[in-house]
Amino acid sequence: MKATKPVQSLTSKTAIAAALAALATPSFAQLVLEEVIVTAQKRSESVQDVSASVNVVSGETIDKFSVLNFGDLESQTAGLTLATPNARSSNISMRGVGTDPEAGAAAAVTVYWNDGNIRADMAFSQLYDLERLEVLRGPQGTLQGATSPAGAINIITRRPDLSEPNGYVQLTAGSNDGLNTQAAWGGPVVEGKFAVRIAAVYEENYANDVENLTTGLDDSDSEAKSARLTGVWAVTEDLEATLVWQYLDREIDDVKAMSGSDPQGVRPALKPSDREGLGKTNDFGNLEFDLVNLLLDWQIGDLELASVTSWVDSDKLSGTQNDRAHYITNPEALTNQSSNTLVDSITQELRLSSSDNEFWDWMVGAYYRNQETTTAFVANTTLAGGGGDGIAFFSSGAIPVDGKETAIFTFNTFHLSPNLQLEVGLRWTDYESSRAGTISFGDVNFLPPNFEPIRDIVIAGIAAAFPIQAVSEDNETTEEDAITGSVKLRWDWTDDVSVYGAYNRGYRRGGISIVPDPDIVFLPNGEDDLIHDEEKSDSFEIGFKSRLMDGRATLNGAVYYQKFDGYLGFVRGVQVLNDAGAPVDLSGGIIYNGDAILYGLELEGRVLLSENWNAGGSFSYAKGEWDGAEAPCNERAPGEVLGLCDIDGDPISGEPEVSVSLNTEYFWALEDTEVYLRGLYKWSDERLNQEASAGIGDVTETFDAYGTLNLFAGWRSTDYSWDVSLWVKNAADEDKINFQQGPDQYDTALTGGSYTQTNTLQERTYGLTARYNF
Repeated sequence: MKATKPVQSLTSKTAIAAALAALATPSFAQLVLEEVIVTAQKRSESVQDVSASVNVVSGETIDKFSVLNFGDLESQTAGLTLATPNARSSNISMRGVGTDPEAGAAAAVTVYWNDGNIRADMAFSQLYDLERLEVLRGPQGTLQGATSPAGAINIITRRPDLSEPNGYVQLTAGSNDGLNTQAAWGGPVVEGKFAVRIAAVYEENYANDVENLTTGLDDSDSEAKSARLTGVWAVTEDLEATLVWQYLDREIDDVKAMSGSDPQGVRPALKPSDREGLGKTNDFGNLEFDLVNLLLDWQIGDLELASVTSWVDSDKLSGTQNDRAHYITNPEALTNQSSNTLVDSITQELRLSSSDNEFWDWMVGAYYRNQETTTAFVANTTLAGGGGDGIAFFSSGAIPVDGKETAIFTFNTFHLSPNLQLEVGLRWTDYESSRAGTISFGDVNFLPPNFEPIRDIVIAGIAAAFPIQAVSEDNETTEEDAITGSVKLRWDWTDDVSVYGAYNRGYRRGGISIVPDPDIVFLPNGEDDLIHDEEKSDSFEIGFKSRLMDGRATLNGAVYYQKFDGYLGFVRGVQVLNDAGAPVDLSGGIIYNGDAILYGLELEGRVLLSENWNAGGSFSYAKGEWDGAEAPCNERAPGEVLGLCDIDGDPISGEPEVSVSLNTEYFWALEDTEVYLRGLYKWSDERLNQEASAGIGDVTETFDAYGTLNLFAGWRSTDYSWDVSLWVKNAADEDKINFQQGPDQYDTALTGGSYTQTNTLQERTYGLTARYNF
């Protein structure tokens, strides 16, 4: 008895001490990460149960880090690049695969808005009142509307609650002359039956902050306004309809910053950090669009029928100065062009699926998309002469590009055992496309006085080169079909850890590069040299999903290998030898095919370090290289009209091999409020400058690695009803170049090339955001 008393006493004291400690400090067991629900596979499920690499940026995260436009999302996750080289073009790259937006090739990454397919330029607009964004990595060849080879992004807006009202107002002011005001309200009109939500945003800032030394524009401006209306109708207990309409109007001054020096000693020497332009006119971009989605969900016994109808109508007007260094000084000798792109698209998808079956859950569906795109333009051209006294004329044209896609698909899940699941998907898609392009002569803008006596002869000589058919009748229409799909096997190793293996087939359709230039007749095979074949790819992925530390952390990862048959590359600035053996430019660029391989590693994790401290991060390594391929270039062997360069082993895109994204927040609890500090850091490795691929001009071949740090400090209520934060973006004021294009045609003709166009990272910006939720 005496021997056991000390043990019993020690045990009792230990238990009492543990109980007191539990009362004094929060228990880690009470801290659990909130489950993230996604619809990446067209059904609601935890992201931890998806046999694919999926990143989610929640609406709360968007608000926390003052993400006001689509481009700001790049810092939220590794291995994703969102670029806007100019006001008329936007580009999304993922897993080391990207597409020049002006190439005309099918996108490497497709974008969806509430499951409806939209163009990338529409995605690069205002972000407000969002539920979440889902970033799906790897080939999308089964369930998504387009068979993209690199991934997809789905933007999901907030919907009204059928039972109670809620909303918010938010104001952000920044040192970039920025003002962003947004508000939303939603709630039941007939409780439990019908609800609406309205949301709107207005934003203005100083755009790219580039001053034009020639025109005197020193206060470039960006202005955008958008509104959204959402209605949800519970028609019956089993049928729900959601209608979403959004309108946007955005206008941007887009002066091109120049870098270089004038051999004539007239123009100033400029550095990229000067952020100064020289163009005779100011570039601009105006975008206006309407998006409408109708979503129906109908529960029919044990089955679910889903319908997604999407309509898109957009109008994009842009102006571009082609004499960026202002070497043609005569004000009557115009060198700018304007274009207006109209898009009308309708998409319909139907899906019938089962759920919660013991062995086999299935889905079958059909998809149809019809998109009509027409670009009308007016181009002012000056035949460069010394001192800018060349003949100037204008031409006009239209480039209609229409496409139809029809697909049927199936996705099946087999529950082989309580811990083993097999997923098999298959999709057949039929593509019909038509493209054309006609350029007509307009009139002469300016004629030097010495040419006036022979004015009619000069005009007749120029007009003789028109009309120009960008695409011949033989190549105006194409039709092709493709079979894509996926096979995935997932094993739940434990309740908190699963591993999976996946095969995915990617596809991009073939076509023709639209080069509205009469010099294509000098190509070895004429227009046929502009035709490119389809791109096929096979991807193999092994990954894992895990919940760690009793639910306080998640860590997900994947390794992948993708082999491309006919990867779609793009090169601009290509020259061809004319009949006199002199090199002449081909307008635009050329899409070409070549075999390639891609492999990489991705990691993503989140952790609750304490009740007051959380952190997250992602890592991406993507290595893509050509495999025995050749590309059009300006290095010619004797007798060659068009050069072909060996690019075996070269990078397939201008994406960084390594990128890292890290974020953290720590807060101190006061009586009824909280004070917090928050940080977001994104690092990107060096990358290839694809604009230097043709070898013209003094353009850097590789952009340096860089990192950007965003910091936030704020004060909020414990119930999150209000929040005020001070922030600084790009706190270290990194000024690295992220885009550089060689000398324009006038600069090259008159000086051999002296100025390049350069874009740099947005300079350090301070701001304040105040938000009230109700």
